[in-house]
Amino acid sequence: MGGSVTKPNIPAKMEHQHGRVVSEEDLVKALMPIYYTKDPISPAEQEKVVKSWKIIASGQAAEFYRLKKADPDHVTGQTPMEFFGFSLVRRFIEVHPVVQHMFNKNVVKQGTLFFRMIAFTIAALDDESKFDSQFVQLAKTHNRMGIRAVEYGIFGECLFWVLRLTLGAEIYDSFTHLGWVKIYSRILGIIIPVVIRYELDNRDVIQEKSIKRFQNMTASNGWSMDSSDNGSVHSGITAPMSVCQPQAETNDVSISRMMAVQGNHSD
Repeated sequence: MGGSVTKPNIPAKMEHQHGRVVSEEDLVKALMPIYYTKDPISPAEQEKVVKSWKIIASGQAAEFYRLKKADPDHVTGQTPMEFFGFSLVRRFIEVHPVVQHMFNKNVVKQGTLFFRMIAFTIAALDDESKFDSQFVQLAKTHNRMGIRAVEYGIFGECLFWVLRLTLGAEIYDSFTHLGWVKIYSRILGIIIPVVIRYELDNRDVIQEKSIKRFQNMTASNGWSMDSSDNGSVHSGITAPMSVCQPQAETNDVSISRMMAVQGNHSD
């Protein structure tokens, strides 16, 4: 499969405020998540990834049905596909609450869009041109929404987590996980340079959108924005220390409850 990265037409180097020259490549490396790898996926790893995805898409994820039977009141969805999409949205919100306002209207619909995006990814693995152009376009769309480069790495962590939740540790083993990491790393290699270029060219706009997103998060959760509160300060806005803590029992699903059920099963 292809491993080349589509790069925007950008200056090779930029002057740091302290006089050091920082290259675009350095910025891309700095914003890649810890799990990022340039290693290409092997045919065996790709086969495992495709197989694991088909298990969800075809409704054959036994782990989902076990979770549904064990705790039907807190497992959303009637199929593994519905559960996967909804859980991915909820996990992303729990880990990264600043995106919450983006999903207030229809979490189920957004979960379906995530599912379709991943389905495309799997289907286009062997079509490098189609794969690369699709994610360049996705990055440009997200740029207009104010999505920051660092957020793509966070989403990847959530994706891996929900894949394991839906499939179970027996199917989503370390070998399968590595395959998914390599595929998502390939996506990051396409998206992050595009996003960084946009952020550098539109710093004031990005900063304004980031502050607005943070304000929306604090307002939707009823949190005080008084700087006298204890918390972490962002652009003069203060949020409670619980901002990064998972929100238990959100909507119809509790991720922590699901993991407790899985933990009991594994003992």
